[in-house]
Amino acid sequence: MPAYGSLATLGVAELMQIAALFRKMGSVRLVLAGGRTITIFFQDGKLSGLNDSGRVWQLGDLLTSMGRLSEFDKQRLLSDCKLHGKRLGQVLMDEGYVSREEMEDLLRRLIMQSLLFAVEHERSGEFELNLGAVSETSVQFPMADFLIEIMSAIDGYRRLREILGPGDGALGLDARQDLTETFHAFTYRQVQVLAHIDGEKTPMDVAATSPLSPTEALHILGHLAEAGVVRWQEPGAERPLAPVVPLLRTRPPAEVKSPVTAPRDVISERLTPGAVW
Repeated sequence: MPAYGSLATLGVAELMQIAALFRKMGSVRLVLAGGRTITIFFQDGKLSGLNDSGRVWQLGDLLTSMGRLSEFDKQRLLSDCKLHGKRLGQVLMDEGYVSREEMEDLLRRLIMQSLLFAVEHERSGEFELNLGAVSETSVQFPMADFLIEIMSAIDGYRRLREILGPGDGALGLDARQDLTETFHAFTYRQVQVLAHIDGEKTPMDVAATSPLSPTEALHILGHLAEAGVVRWQEPGAERPLAPVVPLLRTRPPAEVKSPVTAPRDVISERLTPGAVW
């Protein structure tokens, strides 16, 4: 029988720990803000798939935004997928757009985005835990890999909220700060995080979309909040993205830490329909 409960009392990390510890097969369905539903599938203590009804990124869109896939090629590949009944991830690997290792990194990044959203909204969410056979077994990611990052992200998120004080929602930049004149005070990695603060993204959204790991991005947000640069976005305030984007062109490229580390396991030969990718 399914087990139901509030995420405020048994959070996302704890539920994933249960699945990893007892090496069970089943799923955890999370019902979050606005009716967004995220279902995590697990098998033998590993994450074997994830569905997200409100996921922001699609695999093709993510690759297009990264400059790895043109809009024309994306539409062509999507048409081929419909025609031949294949998943986009498999077609991208078959045609050499991405390697298997790169695809694993992309899938982990998409999964982590959904998990970070769930963690950020678990105070008002609910869960349904089901044990038994599941059909979503297209990947086999060690649960511990996600748990380590999630637990670190939770600590960084709590610290950031303590620094920012009362408030919630999206992050903005202090309107009194003129970043175009003070950008030399920021490191390149700080600028990479600043570029994602657009007045619409929450802290976890910034952590998920930044090229840095979620833990590092939240750590940097904490420093920026302490410096008075970052604050909760005020209703009606102008989006702060415009003065930040030019800063990315004023600093030389630097080696960027990958947001995830490729898992040891490999993706199965066929990606399951309906999964996060």
